[in-house]
Amino acid sequence: MRKAVGVDLGGTKINVLLVDDQGKVLGRDKQPTESEKGKDHVINKIKSMIDNVLNQAGLKITEIEGIGIGFPGLMDRDKKTTLYAPNLGDEWKKEVLLGKELEETFNVPVYLENDVNLIAWAEWLVGAGRGTKTMICVALGTGIGSGIVLNGKLWIGAHGMAGEFGHTTVLPDGPVCGCGNRGCIEAIASGTGIEKYAKSILPQYPNSLIWELCNGNLDEVTVKIIYQAAERGDKLAVDIFNYAGYYLGIALANYVHIIDPEKIVIGGGVANVREYIGKPMKEEFYKRVLPSFRDKVTFSWAELGEDAGGIGAALLVLYR
Repeated sequence: MRKAVGVDLGGTKINVLLVDDQGKVLGRDKQPTESEKGKDHVINKIKSMIDNVLNQAGLKITEIEGIGIGFPGLMDRDKKTTLYAPNLGDEWKKEVLLGKELEETFNVPVYLENDVNLIAWAEWLVGAGRGTKTMICVALGTGIGSGIVLNGKLWIGAHGMAGEFGHTTVLPDGPVCGCGNRGCIEAIASGTGIEKYAKSILPQYPNSLIWELCNGNLDEVTVKIIYQAAERGDKLAVDIFNYAGYYLGIALANYVHIIDPEKIVIGGGVANVREYIGKPMKEEFYKRVLPSFRDKVTFSWAELGEDAGGIGAALLVLYR
């Protein structure tokens, strides 16, 4: 049984997993990133966490095939360095020798890849996308990312940036996105986009239950609160999610016309409100795709949850 370590490095947490070639988790360690303490602190923490998961399984580093790292930003895959990740602080906005340093410490191969690409890789190999040849995986969270598996290969594009689905324009004069453009699907259907939209229209609906749940303070409005209101029958809350789902369906129809996948896998924290986003998303998607796609492209919700990135990072080592 082949084994590897997967590191899912995020802005708020680091998830390190020891994984076998079937995607089974044999050891785990999850800790806060604490990026405010500097890059050296983060790198040393990753090293310690790798030691922890190996110790859990009673393994030596020589018994694994390598370490995969999911990184939330830009990287040089060949040099094994990270280049830019604003969510990790200023030190990560320039080159960091992350992969090189881990290789020197552990003396095993280290591979870097975009974190959402690794979620897609995991879901394709051992999750909701298994059995397909071509699949799109979309992660709905604070932002929106996606990964593409094309004919059994993780597709990263000519410049390593394929799958920037979140910056697909669906509303040309829509809300400003973090990228500076207007009307990106990320600005509308991400957790951040949903919250901003809710705050913009709530003053027009003084009787909405959302007001009670946020204690009358717009700054406290979150996706979770909107979901709680929807669960209690608040029409505005349901409409807010339907709005996001509608535009998500449009964006996904555009995506499918270009990639032609067998399946679309939807994951991420916002996917937890699937009963309110899923229905309008699918209705609008099937309304807009060419008829020849309608009975060929299916949807699935992601299966691997919070472990997807770490599992994908390990499987990147084992299946390249």
